[in-house]
Amino acid sequence: MLKINNINKFLKRGIIMERIEEKLKDIEKEYLELQEGITEYSNNNLKSADLKKRGSKFGIYEQKGKKMMLRLKAVGGELSIEKFKSLASIMEKEEIPYLHLSTRQNYQLHEVEFERVKDTIEQCNSKEMYFRGGGGNTFRSILVSTYTGVDKRNIFDVMPYARMVENEVFFMDKAFDFGRKLKIGFSNSLDDEFVMAVQDMGFVAKEINGEKGFKVYCGGGMGRGSKIGHVLIEFLPEADLLRAVKALIDLFYDRGDRVNRMQARLRFLVEKMGFEGFKKLYLDYFGKETIVNGKIPKIDYEKKVRELKQFDEIENSETFNLWKDICTKETKFKDVVSLVLYVKNGDLTAKDIEKLYILMKDINTPTIRATINQNLVIPLVHKSAIPYIYKYLSEAIPEIVTETISIRGQIRACVGAKVCMIGVQDSQSIADAIGGELDQLAKEFPQYRKIIFKEAKNIRISGCPSSCAGVPVAPLGFIGLKKKINDKLTDCMQVYMGGILTDSIQSLAFEIPNLILPIDEIPILVKSLFRDYLEILQVYDITFSNYMYERRLEEF
Repeated sequence: MLKINNINKFLKRGIIMERIEEKLKDIEKEYLELQEGITEYSNNNLKSADLKKRGSKFGIYEQKGKKMMLRLKAVGGELSIEKFKSLASIMEKEEIPYLHLSTRQNYQLHEVEFERVKDTIEQCNSKEMYFRGGGGNTFRSILVSTYTGVDKRNIFDVMPYARMVENEVFFMDKAFDFGRKLKIGFSNSLDDEFVMAVQDMGFVAKEINGEKGFKVYCGGGMGRGSKIGHVLIEFLPEADLLRAVKALIDLFYDRGDRVNRMQARLRFLVEKMGFEGFKKLYLDYFGKETIVNGKIPKIDYEKKVRELKQFDEIENSETFNLWKDICTKETKFKDVVSLVLYVKNGDLTAKDIEKLYILMKDINTPTIRATINQNLVIPLVHKSAIPYIYKYLSEAIPEIVTETISIRGQIRACVGAKVCMIGVQDSQSIADAIGGELDQLAKEFPQYRKIIFKEAKNIRISGCPSSCAGVPVAPLGFIGLKKKINDKLTDCMQVYMGGILTDSIQSLAFEIPNLILPIDEIPILVKSLFRDYLEILQVYDITFSNYMYERRLEEF
């Protein structure tokens, strides 16, 4: 019986791959046009804006320094360790200096030479790593809760549902020809409900009397005119999932604004129509839609757990215990944890990836996931392997260990103006300076170092008004801009405060009026706010998120 099941799986996979190969043939012409455009651009025969039109739909963009960035889609940021290793091999062959982990769980190949773009695309496609929908006015990468399937608070595993949607939407041409981008996400528990509420469409796992389904948010989003979405459907049975997504794709394709780009995201359509009017229209599309779900194969985590390698090594140093406390998270499986790998600036070289692959082979774990915080998570690790992993990383990639225990490693920042074509300020350098100030504060108040470390994750920095670092949901955020101060154009940042979602408070971050500061004053402000917070903690038990929410209306 087992052999028959394996044969059936093989046949089904063969059919799916045939469909994908046919679709890739359909879009091969667009890849060729992109490569031709790159050649024309390098010879000064094509404008940068025209090159962007050809590449953005694949998540392929020009970077500063006449190089290209290629953004690979990965549902929930998950890759098998074999695909992870393939990335390293492709990077080495094409001389790509580093890979960047994005805040949408993507893997971005940076500083790709113009003439190597086409070959890189073909190699990634051959390893079943695709670019369609990586950027532009398309159905973007699907966000998924990092710990789905393994978390103790797991309602049910949403990864199979997200994969099914991604696989089916890949063949829907309308989904890659919108007036603006469309983003959806899946959460396996209430912990990430706020993240789902700021998607164009967000699905939160829900069970009623044993029936699986989703609470559905719609019309949220970050960036210009950020919004917390509305509850579109209180309980959507799992059988109607693809139908719900397809209805939104068709509605947005038909009714989305294709003229005014600044008003073209779905949230503006919801605002224009009024939520009740939009809901009525959506339910009309939903009622007419007949598509059914594709296959949703369950992931056998128990089998993966049984195959994890166990170790006899022991480690009990102070640094090890600090690292272990920070980077391990209990799972629902006995003696198994998830392991966070903190990656400075979200950047990895091919050598780094190869070393991580060797580590994952050694501990016999099958997958790795990118997080929205630009780090990596190994979902399943046997507890006994932790001392071995610490020793291995300390010798092979020591910066991963030091980044784990650094305050700077917790701060989220986009790639910034040194890399990004639309970047205004160098967000990474500003994050470094903030980290330095908070390290100094932790030395002044060593008893509060753990609190400073924990709350530093609430600082988010974007080098421009885009929302790559998630500033609209940040308790404390900064957006790069330039402003005239004393008749001199000055590098500055706009300050945001108060992003929070609790049972009693749901709020996006507030743009603080008149609080636009020169960039060298930003680290001083952060240190001051944290110092004030530590003083408040001596009297009140309050989270940093609540504290910043309460201070959002002050005059600074």
